[in-house]
Amino acid sequence: MASDYPGPGPWVDPAPCEAAPWRSHAGIVTFIELVVPLPAMSPRDFHLYWQNHHSMHVMNVTPFSQFMRKYTTAHCTPAAKAVLPGHYRQDHPFAGAAQVWLNALAEVPIWLGHPLYPELIAPDEARFIDVAGPVEVALTKQEVLIATSPDFPEAQGVKIMLIARKPADRDYDAFHAAASDHGKAIAACPSLRAMLRKLVVSHKLDEALADFPQADIDAVFELWFDDAPSASAFFAHPDYVGTILPAERDHLAPREILALCTRVQVIHDEFSFQPSLTQPHPLVWE
Repeated sequence: MASDYPGPGPWVDPAPCEAAPWRSHAGIVTFIELVVPLPAMSPRDFHLYWQNHHSMHVMNVTPFSQFMRKYTTAHCTPAAKAVLPGHYRQDHPFAGAAQVWLNALAEVPIWLGHPLYPELIAPDEARFIDVAGPVEVALTKQEVLIATSPDFPEAQGVKIMLIARKPADRDYDAFHAAASDHGKAIAACPSLRAMLRKLVVSHKLDEALADFPQADIDAVFELWFDDAPSASAFFAHPDYVGTILPAERDHLAPREILALCTRVQVIHDEFSFQPSLTQPHPLVWE
């Protein structure tokens, strides 16, 4: 007898990674927000509030958080200048990035339009985020190119985020195809692949929602390492300097690439068995 059971959901058994995820609005989407602290807050106060209060507060508002299949926060580290090469811009106001995975694009306006968002979430954001400042958001679909384990423990990992912006005269499809090819070139290089724990390209969805203003963020490269020295060695490697970097300049034609060196906290994750925060864990963000 056939079962009527619909299955546990796409977050448990997600569809295979699409060959060109930027061409489709179907499937799981990722909301990315680059956050800017209130000017009066010290870095320590900002990161403490974000991790110890706000993240837990969001998850405790269950009618709002029920849409969130995964939720992580990436905290910029003061050691960034020693890790990142000088050709990436670091003169930006961002102190980190929040990422939320949702079942479908259609759920985004339901999630952000929930009445508890303006009542409980937005007021708390204003206690530590400069919401009137240059906070940037984007709706993306992910292209996972390297994943050393489906249960890779992301918490406390070092994640480099390279944020590329498409020139106004560049074709949308051509830009994202080039971004995908660039990520695949990194993954195909044995010496560089061996240094990475995970590699993801997040592609902004073009005209995803008419009433959702997206920032000038077109592709986000996420490169995961065991530690900061491994990240430094990656960017100094001859295969990166001699092959990847010139191709990046030729194929992506970025106006400028912003770089964030972060430590990650996993607040909630339904995709894997990696630990998530039921209560705050230490954050080694320095």
